Amino acid sequence: MNYKLIAIIFILFSVKVAYAQDDNISDKQKSNYIDISAGLATGSLRDMGTSPLFYTAFLPAIDITYSGFFGKNLIQTSLSSYNGLLIRATDDDFFTASANTFNGEIFYYRHYTDYDDTGFKHYPGTSLSNYTALRVNNAFQNAAFSFDNISSFNLNYMITKDFTKKEKQKKFLWLFKYTRKEKHYLASFKIGVPVYSLVYRQGFTNPGNSTLNSDMLLPNYKFKSKVFPGLNSNISLARFLKNGNMYRFAYYWDFFTTGKYSSNRLDMSKHAVLFSLIFKIN
Repeated sequence: MNYKLIAIIFILFSVKVAYAQDDNISDKQKSNYIDISAGLATGSLRDMGTSPLFYTAFLPAIDITYSGFFGKNLIQTSLSSYNGLLIRATDDDFFTASANTFNGEIFYYRHYTDYDDTGFKHYPGTSLSNYTALRVNNAFQNAAFSFDNISSFNLNYMITKDFTKKEKQKKFLWLFKYTRKEKHYLASFKIGVPVYSLVYRQGFTNPGNSTLNSDMLLPNYKFKSKVFPGLNSNISLARFLKNGNMYRFAYYWDFFTTGKYSSNRLDMSKHAVLFSLIFKIN
């Protein structure tokens, strides 16, 4: 699959939407929310600077997000942490590594109102993110510690739809009557494309080269830039409560690569399932 072609088409569509929207503000919603999420992520990681093997990740996740709606504008800040194990089994050995990752991101979305009569709300936007990973694999001896820092400028597109399940009379086991109360939901889908990423990680390609310069805190680490290095998506379903709060289930997927021809290539992907409590704070 040509991910670069998908990313370019996505950018052109996002730019068209952003410039075509009407300036008359019809959405007067002004609310602030705090979102506290927890869940589990799994995925794979390969760091060619230390090993050609793919490791399977098992990472409990915590995320805290602030969302503020101001007319047509939505601003979000998010802090997440994934901490757990990387595991690799071979025919004659078993390797484990600890992994601690942290990600911060600031989002800006603009509500595009032209298609609201379809029931869907459209939000083109951008974000700035910073991802940090600390990994320790004692099997690699003098290269046991690795550090990655990735800063990215991203384009995002989000679609939401709210809907209601009406109150209804039902029967349990065809015997006991009960009333299913009216319920309000919000479904959303988001896709994001890192347009440009600045990657800071080791420049060596084998453990023997990792300590040539003992005067540096992180010897032989280098900056490298990458255009369109990955893709991410998020799909969720939230239920509104009477007090304005919500709870939500979400599925998140992403992948990132520093490039096919990178001498110390980094490839990683993950799937995460999260449960959130969302508190309205005004």
